[in-house]
Amino acid sequence: MYLDKYYKQLDTLEKSERNFSCIYEIMKSRFANEVFGVEFFGGFETKTTYSEFFELCESVAGDLKNRFNQYGSAIAIRMDNSVLWCACFFGVLMAGFKPVLINTRLDEESIKNAVKRTNALCVLCDKETDLDGYIPASSLKSSGINKPRWENEIILMTSGTTGEAKLVVYSGNAITAQVLTTTQIIKDSKSITQNRKVDIKLLALLPFYHIFGLSAVFLWFSFFGRTLIFPTALDSDAIRFACKRGEVTHFFAIPAVWVLAVRGLLAEAKKQGKEETLRKGVKLSNKLQNICPKLGLFVARKILFKDVRDQIFGKSVCFCISGGGFLSDEAVEILNGIGYSMHVGYGMTETGITAVELSEKPKIRNLNTVGLPLKGVEYKINEDGVLCVKGELLHCAIISEKGRQGRNQNEYFITEDSCTVDESGRWCLKGRQDDIIIGKNGENISPDMIGLKLTPPANRGFCVMGMEVEGDIRPVAILSLNEGATEYEKSASANALYRQIDTLPLTLRPQGVYVTTDEIPQNLGKVKRALLKKMIASGEVKLSLIKRTSSEDLTKIYDESFAKTLSKIIEIFANVLDIDKSAVEAGSNFIYDLGGSSMAYYNLFSVISRECGVELKIDSQNPLFTPAEFARAVLKGTEG
Repeated sequence: MYLDKYYKQLDTLEKSERNFSCIYEIMKSRFANEVFGVEFFGGFETKTTYSEFFELCESVAGDLKNRFNQYGSAIAIRMDNSVLWCACFFGVLMAGFKPVLINTRLDEESIKNAVKRTNALCVLCDKETDLDGYIPASSLKSSGINKPRWENEIILMTSGTTGEAKLVVYSGNAITAQVLTTTQIIKDSKSITQNRKVDIKLLALLPFYHIFGLSAVFLWFSFFGRTLIFPTALDSDAIRFACKRGEVTHFFAIPAVWVLAVRGLLAEAKKQGKEETLRKGVKLSNKLQNICPKLGLFVARKILFKDVRDQIFGKSVCFCISGGGFLSDEAVEILNGIGYSMHVGYGMTETGITAVELSEKPKIRNLNTVGLPLKGVEYKINEDGVLCVKGELLHCAIISEKGRQGRNQNEYFITEDSCTVDESGRWCLKGRQDDIIIGKNGENISPDMIGLKLTPPANRGFCVMGMEVEGDIRPVAILSLNEGATEYEKSASANALYRQIDTLPLTLRPQGVYVTTDEIPQNLGKVKRALLKKMIASGEVKLSLIKRTSSEDLTKIYDESFAKTLSKIIEIFANVLDIDKSAVEAGSNFIYDLGGSSMAYYNLFSVISRECGVELKIDSQNPLFTPAEFARAVLKGTEG
């Protein structure tokens, strides 16, 4: 059986000393000519084999050992995903230092504080900088390392969704336990391993400083000699390019990625008058997969949704995991239906990946549960309805301002996530305990669940959260629009949300739409509610309650906003063409009157979309050429 080699490798790890050195040495003894990573530089594809990767790790380690001799100290890694990031991870450990995996999305103050708290000797970076103590990782070169002094701890940062990033320490034993959870995954899920004829290629989209990316992407798959495909950026075009060019088979991401993909698919289907056909096809596909998974997937991928898949992430993607937040039931059903095999998982920075739904049948995966606890993980629900987790794979300590505080490995870790378990033993997350709102009838209301039922218009941040309304804590919708948003944009956006709110059950309806033009705190697309509440209380984020606006009043506001938007568009026209603003009129044709080229026309769409916060696409059926046409399109885009 072709899986025997995996089981043998896992058995070797289980019987080892269970540290980072063992993980690395087992990989090195097994893989050489296999491709470790594929990167794209300037449109060209660069492949790094495992033997080249190991050489890079040891080159980094040798240089660091020569530079520093304070073994056991920390060295921070502040880099985006790359082959070099992976080499720095093992290189720092091999040289005898603790890697601090910096969350690059956090603010400078939080990052500076993390470096200070860990007493990091330096910060390895991938961008030129004048900051003291920073070393470009590309400059770390040596002939290798003699007598490695392996360190056996790493330090991660939480996402800071509760307002302040924590520093979480993991031992090599805990990370080994996380790798060993794949023993159960391989046994229970036929689709994750594919078959011997298909090469597994995983999209390295999730940041490796995040526990989901570190464990489920980097370590789970590189331990088995699989290939990581690195996108050049995090936007949809770069992701689509990497998936297609790299022939990605496995794609793990946060819910926002999947939700946006499904919304785009539904919007395009609606535009073509095929939404009902799409939904019927999805239901048919899921039924067929339930009866015969293998045949059903073949029909979904090769017949029913072949073209649809090509437009989204490509035809090769066949196994997906969503984690790090809540995914809508609709998104799960549609992604499973079109053959992307969506599996929902659960984990935290403090716990590692502890569960993932592994069923081969969509009727189980569409329940949107996180499945059963993985190997070596114990779950229980305390008296407050909160999930508690115990196992070897959890963190061993937290570093705070007061110093390092160890965790009792025999005690359950309280996650603060409300949870239920069904008759089959599958676990379903309901939301953060501190976010849960107690309704008028005493029922628990999850803001995340409400938010998933709403499709906000173009914005730079959106969430549902509890706020005091008429003396009670009620759910409200908060929408952040671009700085300089017009009154029409605010009113039209709020009206679009109110129309959706009216379709929800009475107990789930937000009690108002609040709009701000201030940025609201987020991490990986997830709003930090606790921090947002503090920023609202301090006045750093100013909210305006936008009530429903009648059609007549909206028309009046539109006329005023049109003039303001038109003026902005005219200025953009002039900047893109590098001409005087006085030469551009409301009815000036970009190409025929102003002499714009086709390349400049594409750039115009990009600039207007970015500056006005509305994604405009070139449409041959309804082309836009004049400032007036663009202004109307921008205002229409805010209506949802």
